[in-house]
Formats: sequence, C-alpha cells, structure tokens
Amino acid sequence: MSDTRSPVRWAVPLREPPVIADIGVGRHGVVSRVDEWCLPDLWSLHLYGYSGELEVGGAVLPIAPGRVSLVPPGTATRYRYHGEAVHLFAHIRLPDAAPGDGVELPVMLDCGADLPRVRDRFQTALDSHARLPHLGRAELWSLLCHLAGRQVSRYDDALGLHPAVRAALTHIETRLREPLGVAELAELVGLSHNHLGRLFRAQLGSTVVGYIRRHRVARAHHLLTSTSLPVKAVAPMVGFRDLQTFNKAFRREYGIPPSAAGQGVMVRPAAATDDDKSTSGA
Repeated sequence: MSDTRSPVRWAVPLREPPVIADIGVGRHGVVSRVDEWCLPDLWSLHLYGYSGELEVGGAVLPIAPGRVSLVPPGTATRYRYHGEAVHLFAHIRLPDAAPGDGVELPVMLDCGADLPRVRDRFQTALDSHARLPHLGRAELWSLLCHLAGRQVSRYDDALGLHPAVRAALTHIETRLREPLGVAELAELVGLSHNHLGRLFRAQLGSTVVGYIRRHRVARAHHLLTSTSLPVKAVAPMVGFRDLQTFNKAFRREYGIPPSAAGQGVMVRPAAATDDDKSTSGA
C-alpha cells in the first residue's frame, strides 16, 4: 500500500473504535460534476470505485478505483467527477487527539494489493452496522489500524515479499471465514505446496498453516475485545468450525480461553511456533 505523494497529512487518533454516524454507498456525478463538502465534527472515509479529482488543503489529488481517502472534521473538500461516481463511504467520530497521539497518514492512499482486504473490511462494516453496530465499529477500526500499520511499517516494501506471498496473504485475509488448505492456497497463487511453504518460512518465519491459524485467532481476539459478540458467534466468523478447536487454538496463542479475552483480560500472544502439520479445524 502506498500514498499518492500528497503534501496533505494528518494525525489519526486510533486508541479506540470509531463511532459510525453514517455509512453506505455514495453515487455522484450524474446531476453535477462538482460537489463541495465540509463535515464539522466527523471524519470522512471513502473507498473509491471511480476516477476524478479531490481538492483538499490546497492540493489536487487524483481519485482512482482502489484508492482510499480520509479527511478530518472541519476540512473543506471539492470533488470533481468524470462521470457517474460510486464509492463506499463512512462518516465517523474518532476520539479527540492528544499531543503525540495518533498515526500520521496522507489524505489519499492507493490500496494496491491490499484492496481485497480493505474492501472486505469496509463492506462488512456496512453490512453489519444496522444489526450489529459493535461489529461495524470493530471492522472500521480494524481497517483504519491496517491502513496505519501498513503506512508506518511499509511491510511489503521493507521485507521485499515475494509476489506469490503477497497474493497468498490477500487470499487468506479475504477468505478468513472459509476452510483454506495449503494445497488450495498454493494452487491459487501458482506455486507448489512445498515452494509456498519454503517462501513462508523464509519471509514470514512461519509455516503457512501456522500463519493462517495465528491470523484467525488474532482476528478473533480483536473481535472479542472490541465488540460484545459472544464466543460462539466469533468462532465461525474467523473460520473455526467448532468451539472446541477454536478454544484450543486460542489458548495456544494467548494462554487464556476466548471467553476471558471477552472479559478484558490482557495478555500477550505466545511466540510463533512452526510445529503445525495441517489446517484441521481451521
């Protein structure tokens, strides 16, 4: 994920989940080719499916499908459309920033290979907002933290991940709820089972199975600690078919049962191990 070399940046406070004031699908550019907006007390998060320009903070930034923007409260914006413009949007309230608080992000980011997971988080937040508002908040929080984490660490660039590994990580993220074996994942990215395993060990320090399990359990931990969802609802959301397997995997990573995480018990994840042999139950 990369920025668009925008001179406009701001600190985004992420110490707690956002409050969603509005979320949905926006359609513009039919009646008017220019719109001006300024939300006095809400951040504006957009995931674009169209081309155009965004004028903000004295800069004109190109809009393209797969880019995401985040604009703070009280900031005037002008959108120019080249035709019908469809995007996902969320108007959210973040905690007040304290000195040194937050992660600095550019106004516009290109999702690149991360687009499937960003879109999945956004769509899940939209789908769940009305019925499960805590899940909607958690999904947007996860999305924002993911954007911030990628921007800060430059994970892909810094580690020089093999394209097949990046593709595999995207498949894992977007299919977290589904059964996913190593052989199937290898076929999806065009490598042999053994070759993909060697790349994961070399570049991520983990087996493919171990990475998938830890990623599922970490996602479950996030949902349990940031929402009121019960354990029995979270397990299938992260790809575990039965509670016994989920409990065992969660204890292995965090040393406590998932029910304890939901009660606010603070723990550190266990050190990564590579003794997994299969994806049984995951």
